[in-house]
Amino acid sequence: MYSSSFKIFVPFIAASLTACSGINDSWEVKGGGFLKYTINGKDQIKQELSRDDIEIPFIRNNHHYLQIRIPMESSERKDQLSILVNNPKLGNNNIVPTYTWIQVQGTPKAFVKGDSNYVHIDQKDDAKWTANIHLHFTDCRQGKCDESLPPILFEGRLHYWISEDDR
Repeated sequence: MYSSSFKIFVPFIAASLTACSGINDSWEVKGGGFLKYTINGKDQIKQELSRDDIEIPFIRNNHHYLQIRIPMESSERKDQLSILVNNPKLGNNNIVPTYTWIQVQGTPKAFVKGDSNYVHIDQKDDAKWTANIHLHFTDCRQGKCDESLPPILFEGRLHYWISEDDR
């Protein structure tokens, strides 16, 4: 009596469930996020970050540091970045200079310069970390590092969601 209606209804339900399967395939579930940044206040760049580009204290290891990385192969501009904060806390955090550097569009590695560098963390919990980043680097954009040039200013905003598996 209702077999023909049922035959039409079952494929509709299956198609609906398949269409919704990708809804939760996101940073909130799998981990990762993005870093929006500028160099010397010019065009804003949005860099996607994978789950492994950020190392959060006591997530997947017993380290006491926050490390943010942009691998060159994931950057369209061929930028590469490493920022290390030891014992991160809410508020302003100093960076570890020997592990904080940038390569802008494949130029030589430029290390942080000066003393007004910080990572300001405004959220850190078991689901999400957010921070403002303010760093000065030696200018190495001409193929060699030149200490006599004004430092380049890197300013960014980090959003990172911790994978459900790591919570």
